[in-house]
Amino acid sequence: MIKRKHRVVSGLISGALGLSAVAQEPAAPVEPAKPAEPVAPAKPAAPAAPAAPVAPATAVEPAAPAKAAPVADPFKAPDNVAAAPAGAEKTASGLASMVLTKGTGTEKPAETDTVKVHYTGWKASDGEMFDSSLKRGQPAEFALNQVIKGWTEGVQLMVVGEKRRFWIPSELAYGDEGRVAGNLTFDVELLAVVKPPEAPKDLVAPADALVTESGLKTQILKEGEGDTMPGAEDVVTVHFSGWKEDGEFLTSTANQPSPAQFKLDELNVKGWSEGLQLMKKGEKRRMWIPASLAFGKEGEAPAGAPAGNLLFDFELIDFRSIPKPPPQPKAADAPENVAAAPADAAKTASGIPFIVLKAVETGESPKDGDLVKINFSGWDSTGVAVGSNKAMNAPMSLNLAQSPVIGWPEVLKDMKAGESRRVWIPEALTFAQKRPGAPAGALTFDLELVEFKTPPAAPETPSDVAAAPADATKLESGLAYKVLKAGTGTKKPGLTDKVKVHYAGWTTDGNLFDNSIQRDELFEVDMRGGVIKGWLEGLKVMVVGEKTRFWIPADMAYGDTPSRPGGPSGLLVFDIEVFEINSPELPKKIEAVTPPIQVNPPKAAEEPKAEEKAGE
Repeated sequence: MIKRKHRVVSGLISGALGLSAVAQEPAAPVEPAKPAEPVAPAKPAAPAAPAAPVAPATAVEPAAPAKAAPVADPFKAPDNVAAAPAGAEKTASGLASMVLTKGTGTEKPAETDTVKVHYTGWKASDGEMFDSSLKRGQPAEFALNQVIKGWTEGVQLMVVGEKRRFWIPSELAYGDEGRVAGNLTFDVELLAVVKPPEAPKDLVAPADALVTESGLKTQILKEGEGDTMPGAEDVVTVHFSGWKEDGEFLTSTANQPSPAQFKLDELNVKGWSEGLQLMKKGEKRRMWIPASLAFGKEGEAPAGAPAGNLLFDFELIDFRSIPKPPPQPKAADAPENVAAAPADAAKTASGIPFIVLKAVETGESPKDGDLVKINFSGWDSTGVAVGSNKAMNAPMSLNLAQSPVIGWPEVLKDMKAGESRRVWIPEALTFAQKRPGAPAGALTFDLELVEFKTPPAAPETPSDVAAAPADATKLESGLAYKVLKAGTGTKKPGLTDKVKVHYAGWTTDGNLFDNSIQRDELFEVDMRGGVIKGWLEGLKVMVVGEKTRFWIPADMAYGDTPSRPGGPSGLLVFDIEVFEINSPELPKKIEAVTPPIQVNPPKAAEEPKAEEKAGE
């Protein structure tokens, strides 16, 4: 199995940097939209008219010209689309392949190379052709570390000019969910290989490099034009190539069909944003980015992201500003004093100003970790609404240890049930996780403490958390389970049902990473999706009242690498108890309201009665 250390470095292209469009996704084999109908192949030329036959002694009819051989459908699934034949070449990962046409080259591509290919892909299950560069009439180009694992591994077996058929198991493709799910079969022709840019010789910044206050070092490689430079909120169009401090290649747009484009204030790499704001249109610049302005030092960087100092070459092709939307109107319910607390406002221990809107003299107050129910409405300093639970028609439940607004717990721990306060939260105590688009500056909230209680104790770590016991039931997918408490119902969840459960989840070292018990609220699962595959498969075997322990393999959970710092990964163990299974209501039968069609002719109008005639 080939290592994937460069795959997340396409995080320098999307995930690890938090970008929405640092570089375009390769044309293949990403999951495509439904392809257009293939252009019908050109009809074969009509056969040339045969020469006039020499009249034989005995007259006979001339032979009909031979029919042209039918043109094979290039998009029809091969006969062995469902599974690799016995003679196919197989790798340790489960990838199978067979050479269809021998190549003319001798060198095989590396994982960091960019390749140009023609390909067609079919679902192994039914032979449906779901994507083809031949149909588009244009080869696909992409870096091998930016596509599905089966392609990354398989194309490295090829040489230029070679055509090969691959049978790719689902775990090396798109998995078992989605439109292009399950095992896939591809015919791939390798047309060209382009090596990545070589690392610069000056991997360490020279003495004459420009140095900013933050420690970013840069050197102009080619002067730009004009006097203007991008602003912090501008959108830039760039080409770039990147290496680690030891010269290991990371990523590049140089061999991509089009340059990268992104908004500077949405970058997670501070060195990029700072450095690009120093550049002019058309300029090329080398940047030596310290770890503090990149992803951090070894042990600090997010999983998969390159640690340490980085080196990037940038070319600023263009930049533009995005017009700011007009300011939002002040909310109708915004308080008059929303911009700042009045002079006589009281303050919490840390200095958060507040006024009491509804006082409650007696009773206790919540403490750290308590479960509270609150009503809230919030505004920024101009009176624009930033959030409210009014539309929920119910109080919001909140664990004080997990408040989305940093300053709320301090205020709520000083309140009594039934009390309402208006609080002015300084910017430093607003959102614990600020995301793009989050309201900036200080915020004002009206808070009502509806009720509170001490949360239930955390569930105990199971003794068999490390691995499924011998008596657990094991499914073909690798999911294992054991019933802890028999259910009282008979119905099992269907594909469109919604299931209310309590759950607790542990990693194999016994770490409780999530649970609904301490939130004291049932969790609703939509069986159509929205949760990990192990849950969807596991819930299908349960009934109401049942409590079951599941051992969910990594490929049915969150994978082998945490998706966020401290997040769960690898084999996970869940205890799930089902409380409700709710099926969607079937549409009601609509009764006909249209009168029946009149078939018989109408009766003749009756003669008026005698008394009616008399009244005329």
